Amino acid sequence: MFLRQSQTFSKRLFVFPSLLNTGKRSLCSRRTNSFLQTTKNSDSDFAIVRMQKPPANGLNLEFLTELTILLEKLEDDHSCRGMILTSSLPGIFSAGIDMAELTLSESRSPEHVTAFWRALQTFIINLYQTHLVTIATITGHAPAGGCLLSLVCDYRIMAAGKYTIGISALRAGLFPPAWIQQLLADTIGQRQAELSILQGKLYRPEEALQLGLVDKVVPEAEVLPAAESELREWLQVPDAARILTKSNLRRKLLQTFEHNREKEVEEITRFVQTDSFQNNLKEFMTNLKNKSR
Repeated sequence: MFLRQSQTFSKRLFVFPSLLNTGKRSLCSRRTNSFLQTTKNSDSDFAIVRMQKPPANGLNLEFLTELTILLEKLEDDHSCRGMILTSSLPGIFSAGIDMAELTLSESRSPEHVTAFWRALQTFIINLYQTHLVTIATITGHAPAGGCLLSLVCDYRIMAAGKYTIGISALRAGLFPPAWIQQLLADTIGQRQAELSILQGKLYRPEEALQLGLVDKVVPEAEVLPAAESELREWLQVPDAARILTKSNLRRKLLQTFEHNREKEVEEITRFVQTDSFQNNLKEFMTNLKNKSR
């Protein structure tokens, strides 16, 4: 079985069930929680996870906790080797961070911001380093944290059309931590990452494909079949070799993250408490509400 011993690949111990264990544990074929629907056929070795948190699959503390628990269950399921992450909400993959989590009030203290950011770190990094093959199917807009969700997956397929994707955190007045900047640079190159982050750019599907931000663009109706076909190709590679290679490829970024993990939490918590951020956030959320009318 796979034993999670830390938050980094370099500290994990892997024992492969195909070599050492003839028994298998399996998830139910369909599991529905408040924000997630998970489907896994009995003859399949991968799961399809659909986010369903209206209105925009915003990442708050509760949703991140549920995502983290589900990922751990999939990793512990000996019959599951891969995961497709998608959305059941029309026109949206994920809008990223639920900015209400960063809005300070009598009911939402700096301590809540700290707990939220740690939960965000935990899920994103766990997804980045999971032994599962992960494919994001982006059937809608994916700004900011929604783009980040897809970036930490192994492969990204986006629906053609009017949707946009990008690390646009600066538009909301929030700075992306250094490891997120590095992740984007590793994906699209240093200069393009600088332009993307500093301008809060959002890209149409074909632009994102040209940059390397996504790996494939297909008509929306073909996204899930394309993801299933792609995943089956990935699963042709033996698990042990793939997992160890993935570990080596991602070790440097994971070490950078782990080295700065607590410092980042402290910086974000302090930054969110500033009047400038809170004022920018209020203006940003007001503009969003006006656009939605």
